[in-house]
Amino acid sequence: MAKFSFHCQCYKAGQLGGIDKHNRRLNKNYISNPDINLERSKENRIYIAPKQSLYQDCKDIINKKVIANGGRVTKASNWICECIFSYPEELPIERIDEYNDLVIKYMGARLGNDNIVMACCHVHDEAGVPHLHLDIIPIDNGKLSSKTLITRDFITSIHRLMPMVLRNHGFNVESYEETETRRTGGLSAKEYKKQMEEESRELNKKLDEMVKEYNNLADKYNKLIEDKEALERTNRDKAYEVINQQERNR
Repeated sequence: MAKFSFHCQCYKAGQLGGIDKHNRRLNKNYISNPDINLERSKENRIYIAPKQSLYQDCKDIINKKVIANGGRVTKASNWICECIFSYPEELPIERIDEYNDLVIKYMGARLGNDNIVMACCHVHDEAGVPHLHLDIIPIDNGKLSSKTLITRDFITSIHRLMPMVLRNHGFNVESYEETETRRTGGLSAKEYKKQMEEESRELNKKLDEMVKEYNNLADKYNKLIEDKEALERTNRDKAYEVINQQERNR
C-alpha cells in the first residue's frame, strides 16, 4: 500500500518571486539546483496558473479580501502557505491528474477555492517522486493569518482525512496511524478516529456535490449553445425564404 506524503511551509511577500520561477520553471537554467532537468519540464502539469504573477495575484487578492475589509498586513505576514503533496511511486502514473485534482478540490473545500493561486505538478524533471506544489493564501474571516489556519491540528487532519478521500476514489493509500493512546480534545484515539471518518464522509459528499454542480452547469452551457445554433439556423432559413420570395416577385 502506498504512503500518503504531505508537508507545508509558509512564505512572505519577498519570497514569492523565487517560488513562482521554481514552480513554473520560468528560469532558463537552474545551475544552483542540478536535480532539475529542463528538457523534461514539458511533462509538468500546471492546473492553476497565476493570471499575472504569483506575487501580483496574491497582492490583488489580499487587497480585496483583507485590506479592503480593515485587515492588517505587515512585513512579517505570511502571504502564502505552500503545500507539497508527493505522488506515491506505487500508484500508476496515468492517474496522477485524477489524484492531484482530488487534492486540489479537497484543499479548496478546506481553505477556499478562490484562495488557491497556483497548482503545479513536477512530474519527472526533478529528483524524487512526482509532487504537487499547491499555493494557498491563508485568509480567515478577512484576516491574513497563517497562525490561525495552518495549525498542528490542521496538518494532522490532512494526514488523517486526505487518505480516506483518496481511498474512496480508488487509490490504495495508507491512512495515518495513531501511535499514541493520548486523548485529543477530550476524545480517545478510537473516538477521534471515528470523528475524522465522519468528517471525511462529509467532505466526500461536498466533493461529489461540487462535481454534480459542475456537470449541471456544463449541461446548461451546452444547451445554450445548441439553442443558439438552432436559432441561427432558423434565422438563416427565414432570411433565405425572404430572399427567394423577393426573387419570385420580381
